[in-house]
Amino acid sequence: MRTRRQLLAEAKAAHNHPAYAKMAFVMGCGVQGRGEGSRVLDADDGTAYLALFDQYGNQSFGYSHPRIVAAVREQLDSGVLNSTKIMFEEVQIRLSERLGEATGQRLPYSYLANGGGETVDNALKLARAATGRPGVISARGCFHGKTFATLSASDRPEHRALLGPFMEHFRQVDFGDADQLAAALDDTVAAVLLEPVQAEAGVIVPPPGYLQEVRRLCTEAGALLVLDEMQTAFGRCGTFFAHELFGVVPDLVCVGKAFGGGVLPLSAVLGTERVWEVLRVLPSTFGSSLGGNPLSCRVGLESLAIASDEGFLAEVKQRSLCIDERLTAAAANHPGLIAEHRGLGMMHGLEFTTGATAGLVLGRLLEAGITSTYSLYDPKVLRVQPPMVISADDLDHGLSVLEGILAETDAHRRGRAFAPGGAGVRADGCEAAAELSPLTRTVPLPYPAGRVLDLLRSRPRLLDPFAAEPAAPAAPGRDQEFAGRLGDDAVVWTDRAELLDDGVRLTAAPDWLWHTLERRVTVAPGDGGSVLEVHVAWNTDSAGYEDMLGGRIGFLAARRLAELVPELESALAAEAGLPPQADPVPQPHAPAPQPHPERKSADR
Repeated sequence: MRTRRQLLAEAKAAHNHPAYAKMAFVMGCGVQGRGEGSRVLDADDGTAYLALFDQYGNQSFGYSHPRIVAAVREQLDSGVLNSTKIMFEEVQIRLSERLGEATGQRLPYSYLANGGGETVDNALKLARAATGRPGVISARGCFHGKTFATLSASDRPEHRALLGPFMEHFRQVDFGDADQLAAALDDTVAAVLLEPVQAEAGVIVPPPGYLQEVRRLCTEAGALLVLDEMQTAFGRCGTFFAHELFGVVPDLVCVGKAFGGGVLPLSAVLGTERVWEVLRVLPSTFGSSLGGNPLSCRVGLESLAIASDEGFLAEVKQRSLCIDERLTAAAANHPGLIAEHRGLGMMHGLEFTTGATAGLVLGRLLEAGITSTYSLYDPKVLRVQPPMVISADDLDHGLSVLEGILAETDAHRRGRAFAPGGAGVRADGCEAAAELSPLTRTVPLPYPAGRVLDLLRSRPRLLDPFAAEPAAPAAPGRDQEFAGRLGDDAVVWTDRAELLDDGVRLTAAPDWLWHTLERRVTVAPGDGGSVLEVHVAWNTDSAGYEDMLGGRIGFLAARRLAELVPELESALAAEAGLPPQADPVPQPHAPAPQPHPERKSADR
């Protein structure tokens, strides 16, 4: 029977986002329930997950912050919920006033909208209108949204191939290279669009002095400096705006995500009086049907108040030091596992040597009740960006769990690298922490090949790492309701068992989860008995995320096979009337998970 998790995953795959549906399911994500502070419940089994990631800045103030919830209730009770777009809307006007104050009146004007892409578009319109120029320079690896203008600024090759041609007059330079920018700036450039820290490129921090030099170059060239602070504003880097930390004042700054308190969509572009002149010339430059509605604006006012509190910012700085120190130490302790640690404030990333390793670690964190994620444009990078309200104890717990998993994973990497046959060595000579498809195992057995084959034919799933009941007798043929497992998660799919002359083959029918999945076990005569070979191959059709998902799937398959091979040997010994063998010497395999309750999703 399908669990609620699977039913939701199948519905998401069929009607919303196939790749994200399988990603969430494979990684072990539960069904979201109530959230409070830095924790969110699994609605099925009540597990409380601790967030080491704030959902791309959206939950910077945590789940259901009491002041945010109170602001929503207060505005709902007032009955002032709808925008007339004609009358004076006090809460909207007060919010714009407060935004100006937050910049020390250096950027006194603002326009409110809903999402980040919409607001960055507005900033680019302002820049073109203010300068009379068409060009926009952005940085490679940037992320500014998913509208056509923001995708044109990001200019990802994969997006261009699928969605191109992009808009004209967009150019890119390397982030952090002021000389490249100086060479690209000419009298056609209206704006230089940058993130103070490139989040989705893998948490890329600018080199010292870079943003100050960018400011100088823009001023000299007559171009506007536009900073996208969707993920860095409201205290994330230890100051209200990140640009304060770097000692620059942009012409335009874009904010969002945390602005809506994690509960309502709200974004804004803030600008100088000179840039705002276009609204005098053409008042209809902007428009947003629900942007700046009273309910969102009331929440925005509360978000500003929370982030402006000196005590709040002081705690952010304390947490920042803790994160930086411990992740720096982790990178130093595991140089073969972690290529680099980067970060600023409460915004950090661990770049692993492979995407598969990142997938392995991410899945292990979820098993241990910790949520995190990867960088959108570099899945090798694990994000450590907890809600800014996380307590010192919770932060210590989350980092301690991460440190333990890193130590286990590194030990596994070293063990596999020096195992017989060098199973853990990649083609480039580096030791791999995680196994990708195909996963193989060779097992010598002190029993005749015929006896082993007879056992496998009676129980063809005996070495199936994805079977819920591998030892149960099974007839060959098609099983439309095959009871499978991914770690502790039950999952159902259509599977076929075939008896071969030299073993068995198990194949999943293509569906929402598997593009292909084959488990093949073969037996051949060997010295003093027989040789068993297990071959597990899969493809989830997840494009750039295949390695990350593969790291998780390979971990689960390897862990289960390490349990199933001794069970097969015990079954053979029992059939031969021999006493049970002593426990085998443990072979290097993926670390066992920390205690975590099995999901108790009700069958549907």
